[in-house]
Amino acid sequence: MNRVLGRQIKDYLKGFIRPRDLVSVPAVVDKPEGSRVLVLSPHFDDDVFGCGGTLYKHVLAQDSVAVVYLTDGREGDPSVPDKRLVEETRKEEARRATAILGIDRLIFLDQPDGRLRPTARLIDRLAEIVSSEQPDLIYLPSFLENHIDHFEVSRILLALAAKIRLECNVCAYEAWTPLLPNIVVDITDVIEKKKEAAQQYVSQLKQVDYLNAVVGLNRYRSVYVMRGRGYAEAFLFASFKRYVRLMKRLGLGRPRYFFDRKHKEILKEMVGLIKRGKRQDWSQGAPRAEAP
Repeated sequence: MNRVLGRQIKDYLKGFIRPRDLVSVPAVVDKPEGSRVLVLSPHFDDDVFGCGGTLYKHVLAQDSVAVVYLTDGREGDPSVPDKRLVEETRKEEARRATAILGIDRLIFLDQPDGRLRPTARLIDRLAEIVSSEQPDLIYLPSFLENHIDHFEVSRILLALAAKIRLECNVCAYEAWTPLLPNIVVDITDVIEKKKEAAQQYVSQLKQVDYLNAVVGLNRYRSVYVMRGRGYAEAFLFASFKRYVRLMKRLGLGRPRYFFDRKHKEILKEMVGLIKRGKRQDWSQGAPRAEAP
């Protein structure tokens, strides 16, 4: 599988030199390699929304699956002032959803929702969990996720890598932000089970139609090699060592990652584009291109 990752990255880079058609075509797999699965989920729905179909295929293959929920979910329903009630409601929703998928090993770490950080105490607890579960495959949100708690999971993994030695594979999933995948899993046969599980998150679905969005993304992911017929979940698959090395090269371990000189000008330009887009009157169509 590492050879697959290497080939996909090589093809992707070649595409910028002389693009032909698709610059990267992910491999279709029945499920990623691994029978002792550990899922890192920042909130009580990311696991099902991001990789619920694939997790169910692990269960059907009689693989062991444990889900670690990192935050307490208290900020997940602004319409309810009782934060404790929100937490308990969301935990119960997670229990119902995962039970539908046949997963009963749930671990709640209750870190503050919206303020997830790689604290020493959290890393110690995760090290204990990894030592107990001995996973050969870890799922987590990709480091491209446009949500601070999701992004922090990658930094947590980096801190964990500095503390313990892990010989396993990593499967990065997409929840808030699409990624460039090197594998896709055909979940057509289990999409109804995923939908049923996702429908349990009543407190979240009343705010945003995540179900429609997630199923739409899964339909889109089938376009690569399934000709748009069916549903698929997309992942970036790599060895733990290689995934950690990639994150280090991207500088994700630096405390001031978002604000160092290397990224300052890029961020400044991106913010300018975003603000310009918000100010633009789109009623008359797209704006004219700026002169070079």
